[in-house]
Amino acid sequence: MKVHLIKDSEVGKDVFSEVVDLLQSINGPIEFLYDINNTIDFTEDDVEDSQVLEQKKFEKAIPPEERIYANMRPSKEIEFEFRPFKNFTFPLFRKTTKWTTIFNKCNHYRNKNNIPENEFVILLTEVSNTNNWFASLDEKMPFNGFIHTADWNHFIKCQDSFPIAYEVIALVLQKHMFIDYNEARISVHIEPIGCVNDLCLEKKNIILKLRTADVCQDCMNKLKDKLSIAEIQHALNIMDSLRVKMLFSQNLRQNVILSKLIIDDNNRIFLPDFGNIEIKLRPLEKALYRLYLDHPEGIGLSFLCDHKEELYEIYTKLSSLGALNEMKVRIDDIVNVTKNSSAEKISKIKTAFVKAIGDNLAKHYYIHGGNGEVKKVDLDRDLVEIK
Repeated sequence: MKVHLIKDSEVGKDVFSEVVDLLQSINGPIEFLYDINNTIDFTEDDVEDSQVLEQKKFEKAIPPEERIYANMRPSKEIEFEFRPFKNFTFPLFRKTTKWTTIFNKCNHYRNKNNIPENEFVILLTEVSNTNNWFASLDEKMPFNGFIHTADWNHFIKCQDSFPIAYEVIALVLQKHMFIDYNEARISVHIEPIGCVNDLCLEKKNIILKLRTADVCQDCMNKLKDKLSIAEIQHALNIMDSLRVKMLFSQNLRQNVILSKLIIDDNNRIFLPDFGNIEIKLRPLEKALYRLYLDHPEGIGLSFLCDHKEELYEIYTKLSSLGALNEMKVRIDDIVNVTKNSSAEKISKIKTAFVKAIGDNLAKHYYIHGGNGEVKKVDLDRDLVEIK
């Protein structure tokens, strides 16, 4: 089975790459293909500015000190979500497009690239849709689908790539559960039960099925004759991997034994015992982190200059960007006590770990230390493996 992932120009390359990495991290018969440089564009004729909320209704509903943003649910009721008031002008608008427009984009990509009819084309898009759904398949061509990549932060505290990758698997499974779109409509779970087929008319209910990453027995019975055991297991393994990653990132798995930290042959950082979560750092951040791993006793920021050559040697092995003199300038900035470069990198390293596994676990892995104090990584070096 092949799944072709495409994106519009508004979806960031980092998010798209994370989604692909998550889906490809588990081996199996489902093949995920992508072209990060091939983007789909929505023209002015494709989208419209739909009014979300008028100021009078907004002021009537919520007092000034609690001004918030609003989305429209499929039931046309107003669903409020907290956001700072000062960022808005009225009336509030958002760009939306029709489902037919989205699926026409999928068909155009399919025809242009000679993709067979039995292979998936799934478009990741930042543009909202008129039905305000997270994701859907095309009724006329169910191997086409879309996933709305925005607004996830309103519903679940984790990297956007986790629920987006989950929705990719959900669409693949849903295509094979039902004979046609009509059967799908009457077979989905209106009341959420923590199954991949929960409809989630109220978007906030999606957190339940993301946390369970399950397929109920009735839905599983529908799959057994449509997909091979290997394909089903591969999909379930990916879903479970995503579930574990989301639980860690939400601080819901804290009373656990610490994971090893592995830096592989490609200098990628993984926590294999925490669902093999990857900690993504830029080369300069990664070089600074490697330096601190190599010095369990710690290094004060004012003493980084004593390790300039060591840091430079690490960095040149990690990065192929820029000329050697440019790399030296970047290292000079990090070790320069009068600049804030090293503190900024340490802050970004901390953010990457906290975002991935939550603060309680992350504090064992990131660089820390008060102002003027020695900074270090507390992790037992027996848990560190550098290949």
